[in-house]
Amino acid sequence: MTGHKDFQAVFQHGTRIERPSLIVVWKESDHTRRVGFAVSRQMHGAVRRNRARRRLREAYRAARGFSPTRADLVIVARGPALTRPFESLVREVRSALGAIAERSSRGCR
Repeated sequence: MTGHKDFQAVFQHGTRIERPSLIVVWKESDHTRRVGFAVSRQMHGAVRRNRARRRLREAYRAARGFSPTRADLVIVARGPALTRPFESLVREVRSALGAIAERSSRGCR
């Protein structure tokens, strides 16, 4: 996902799943999976924000097999995304994506 409207639609109509290092906001979709990454400016410094975004992207790549195929996802970094060991970050992403798959298979929103 790249457009402002896409992100806003997910934020306004999506469901949140929180983990210590990240928040995943998702909503079901008619098209194939789309993913966007966001980092708040509360994480001061562009270098820190970009590093957090890169770490989240890489963690998502390692865990994307757990992701639902028909959904829009926005993964938002929290402060610990910078300092947490990478393996732990991947586990959190897997956990959040697994919770989405579980909720969507039950038909919950």
